[in-house]
Amino acid sequence: MRRDLSRRTVRYIVANSHQTIVGTTRLALAQELGETGIGPIAAAIGWQRALRGALVLGLLTHQRLGPDEAYVEELAVSPAFRRQGIGRALMCECETIARLAGKSRLTLWVAAGNVGGAALYRALGYRITRRRRTLRGWLLFGTPIAMLMEKPLIARTANLASDARPFTKNAP
Repeated sequence: MRRDLSRRTVRYIVANSHQTIVGTTRLALAQELGETGIGPIAAAIGWQRALRGALVLGLLTHQRLGPDEAYVEELAVSPAFRRQGIGRALMCECETIARLAGKSRLTLWVAAGNVGGAALYRALGYRITRRRRTLRGWLLFGTPIAMLMEKPLIARTANLASDARPFTKNAP
């Protein structure tokens, strides 16, 4: 895992195997301030792509991030590397980073049709706290229901300061 790709409020965590990226996640530790809207994005990639991206990402956006909350904005594992513990390792890394940042809970949205993802999150101790129906979810992903899942983060008694330095570790 590499977690040295970071900004102040967002952390990018990358899993690699033999110099190939096999998984990644984006963890928000606070609400990002700054330019809003799709104007800056459209200027860079064009309005058609920006609008399509806004439709998809609008389903995944988590509004009003609480001061005690970290939020997993996205998690992806290459299909050839799924069911090998990479998603679990990425989520555990998110939990560690969130704890180090003083957060007491970690949240994420998952599509109800993402059976494997939802099972992983439940196995890690997440519980469903809210369900949301959306026509966009049905049109784009074939599932009209998204679930907000949450896990309370309990501070470990071990010294977590040693976990704060960037590192690289090959995935299984």
